[in-house]
Order: sequence, then structure tokens, then C-alpha cells
Amino acid sequence: MKKPIFYVCPECDGMLQGTGEFEVKCCGNQLEPLAVNKENSNHEIDVSIVEDDFYITINHEMTKEHYISFASYVGFDRVLTVNLYPEQDAVVRFPKMFRGKLYLYCNQHGLYEYTI
Repeated sequence: MKKPIFYVCPECDGMLQGTGEFEVKCCGNQLEPLAVNKENSNHEIDVSIVEDDFYITINHEMTKEHYISFASYVGFDRVLTVNLYPEQDAVVRFPKMFRGKLYLYCNQHGLYEYTI
């Protein structure tokens, strides 16, 4: 997938993803596509290989007020998404897909992109 597009509802934190822009409403709100933040120094990740999977640790607090809501790993022909919740560890595991991109959504700072 060349350019995935993500939408997040500001009221219920519901997430939608697609490969093109579309008009979508949630909780009565018109949702806009999320822009990818370029500066991600406050949202660093550590990637290691565990049993032929990417094991990704996200250096981020996971409080009820500030947390990573989801992680999506986008490869050539698939998107794998893991929802994260406050007060759990900020860790995800994805099967290795080379030339993939990882997208993280912070509920306070928005969407971040990483090349793995």
C-alpha cells in the first residue's frame, strides 16, 4: 500500500483506515484525514527480532490522559493494526514484512510514521 489514510474520532477514539480519501462521520463529526507528524523525537521506538517477528517497544507514557491509541504496520499488500490502551505496556509485535512502515497514533500529538 502506497499511502494509507487514517481517521480518528475525537469523541470516541474510533479509528478508520483506507487507501484513499473518503467522507466519513463518527459521533456526528465530519472526520478529517490525519496528517503525519515529521518530528518524532518524543515518540521513539526500539525494534528487535523475536521468533521472526518485529517486536516493537514504544518509549511513551501510557496514562489515561496521554497514550498510544494504535499501531499499524503497513506492508506491500496488507495492513496489520493493534489497538493499545492506557495503563498497558506500549509494546506490539508484527510478522516481518520487509519495506514496511509503522504508524503510531498518540492521542495528544497525532500520527507518526517510521520505516522499518
